[in-house]
Amino acid sequence: MIGYNTLLGLDLFSDEIEDSYIFHIPHSKTEIPDQFKSDFVSTEIMEHEINLLTDFATDEIFTIGSLSKVVFPYSRIFCDVERLEDENEVMFEYGRGFYYTKTDRGELLRENANGNKEVIYHDYYLKHHEKLTNLVDQKLKDGRSPVIVDCHSFADTPFTSDIEQGTDRPDFCIGTDDYHSPKWLVDMAVAFLTNQGYSVKINYPYVGTIVPMKHYQKNENVHSIMIEINRKLYMDGGVVDDNKVKELNQLMSSLFLVNN
Repeated sequence: MIGYNTLLGLDLFSDEIEDSYIFHIPHSKTEIPDQFKSDFVSTEIMEHEINLLTDFATDEIFTIGSLSKVVFPYSRIFCDVERLEDENEVMFEYGRGFYYTKTDRGELLRENANGNKEVIYHDYYLKHHEKLTNLVDQKLKDGRSPVIVDCHSFADTPFTSDIEQGTDRPDFCIGTDDYHSPKWLVDMAVAFLTNQGYSVKINYPYVGTIVPMKHYQKNENVHSIMIEINRKLYMDGGVVDDNKVKELNQLMSSLFLVNN
C-alpha cells in the first residue's frame, strides 16, 4: 500500500516504512525486582527517585498500532539501559551509570555490598540490549533499514544532575547522531511538530540517540532518532493526564503512520 507523506513530498510504501520502525522505551516503568530492593538505602529515597526520574506514560504515548517496540520493564534507577558501560559513561563518576549509586542531588542511593551490580549487568542490562540488537538484526535480514525511535520525556525544570541547566526548555527535544540520523528523518519530525504549533529543539536539552553497539558507527543502514516530550504537555503536579496522553499518542501516530 502506498501513502503520500505531505511533509516529505514523497510517495512512501507504508508497509516498508512502518515495518522498519522500532520504538525503544527505556524509562517508562517504576518496578524494581523484590530481591534487589534491599540494596537501596531506604524505601523513601528509592520511591522519591522513581517519581522524579520516570518517563511516565511514554509506553502509552509511543504504542503506535502494531509497530515494533522494546520496553524495559523495570525502573531506570534499578538499571538504566540507556547509559553506556562504566568506562564510557560520562555520568558514571557521578554515580549515575547503568547502576545508580547516587540520587539526583548526589546523595547515597544504594550500595553494591552483595555484588548485585554484576548480576544486574548480565541478567538485565545485557539481555535488554541483546533483545534490541536482535530486533534490529531481524529488520536488516528482512531487507529493511531499521529506524529506532528512542522514546523519552523530560521535566520542564532541569534535574540537579542534568548537564544542561538552561531553563528555556522546548516542548520537544529531537536527539540525533551524526552517523545514524539521516536528514530526512530529522526534518520529518521537526517539520511535523512545528507545523502542529509545538516548539522543537535539536539536541537540547538532551543529546544523542540509541544505536546497538554492534552497529554503531559501522552500519549506515541502521537509523535512529530520539524524541523527548516535555512532561508539562501531559502531567500536572506530578500527575498524568490520561486525556493528554491520548492526544500525544494520536500525535505520534500521525507522525509515524503514513496513512493514519
